[in-house]
Amino acid sequence: MLAGIVKTKQEYPTMLTDLKVKSLKPKAKMYRVRDGDKLYLEVKPTGRKFWRVRYKLRGKENVYTIGEYPTISLYEARTERNKIAEQLTKGLNPNIEKRAEAIKAQSQYDNTFQAVSQAYYERNFKDLSAYYAKQWQTIMRQDIYPVIGDMPIATIKAPYLLEIMDRIEGRGAPTVAILARQFMGQVFRYAGSRLMIESDPTVFLYGALKRGKVRHNPPIEREDMPVFFEKMSQYNGFPVTIIAVYIMAHIFVRTKELVLMRWSWVQGDLIIFPEDIMKKDTKHIVPITPEVRQMLDVLSEYTGRRELMFPNVRDPRRSMSKTTINAVIERLGFGGLFSGHGFRSTASTLLNEMGYREDLIERQLSHQERKGERRAYNHAEYLEERKAMMKEWSKFLLQFKHAEILNIQ
Repeated sequence: MLAGIVKTKQEYPTMLTDLKVKSLKPKAKMYRVRDGDKLYLEVKPTGRKFWRVRYKLRGKENVYTIGEYPTISLYEARTERNKIAEQLTKGLNPNIEKRAEAIKAQSQYDNTFQAVSQAYYERNFKDLSAYYAKQWQTIMRQDIYPVIGDMPIATIKAPYLLEIMDRIEGRGAPTVAILARQFMGQVFRYAGSRLMIESDPTVFLYGALKRGKVRHNPPIEREDMPVFFEKMSQYNGFPVTIIAVYIMAHIFVRTKELVLMRWSWVQGDLIIFPEDIMKKDTKHIVPITPEVRQMLDVLSEYTGRRELMFPNVRDPRRSMSKTTINAVIERLGFGGLFSGHGFRSTASTLLNEMGYREDLIERQLSHQERKGERRAYNHAEYLEERKAMMKEWSKFLLQFKHAEILNIQ
């Protein structure tokens, strides 16, 4: 006889069979049929049959109900009986263990991906922009919830997530696929912090998406700008680097020109880039908007207005590396999708859409005239119009969230 199992007077000494269990008929009074000395089937006058085990633990007798036949078969009842006997040998109370397992199962059922994601959303999206919140919810609702929304989060494995990403990429939206991976990762990491799961399955999916044809200076697409600036506003990097990214977005000079900037180039409301660092060996003027002025003021608090605006972290006598801007973009999840230099293409496209003349935009980009056009280039040409254009460009960018350290009002 297994440890802790108690015999009763009403038990029969015969072993049950499937046929025997099926043939048992109800009587006027409830009766029990024993399966060896370990398990019994209780047959009620109504015809319902229940598997039960009577056990003793610490001197006290208890009854454990396994379940109803035929939902629980004879084989399953014996397996559960063996589990109960094992718990008793360890001093565990089977009924308490059963309740604990039920609570755990219910908790796992309640902790579906959708339920956890909404908890994460309510906790973290109070201070984020309406656009970013809407995009997050849209991707969840349209692409993620239909596949894993109702699944307990602890049961979700990487192949389910790869299926989601492949579907999105298959419809020609690789950027959305990358965002979906990032958003799912946010939810899994939150679940991990709440001890709902032990690992984040999205870590296996970095590099899973196929990249399109490489463009050396890909622009940031208009629909990606709110997400990029939202992420940038939360980026916990070196302050001077953060300011460099924002200034580059606002004045859209070349990366080389940005990192070489000197405080001595600031003259009133202009930044004057000398001929020797310009691509076409021609002096270039960039109007300073109020927003850029505020960024420069904040920047000076970190650099002390020494010669270089953007000194190298390790050696302040040298300029910041040209790769620094793109490294930040990559850390934010946009690597390969656009580059710092791509702000120039973005500004050119959007300023054209705003109605500004092409020659005005080309002057601000410091582009030489095309072959056959007038070659003489006056660096101050269209300056007043360019000032107005740059002010509107800065105002346009302010619709997107900026880092708090910039103190932009």
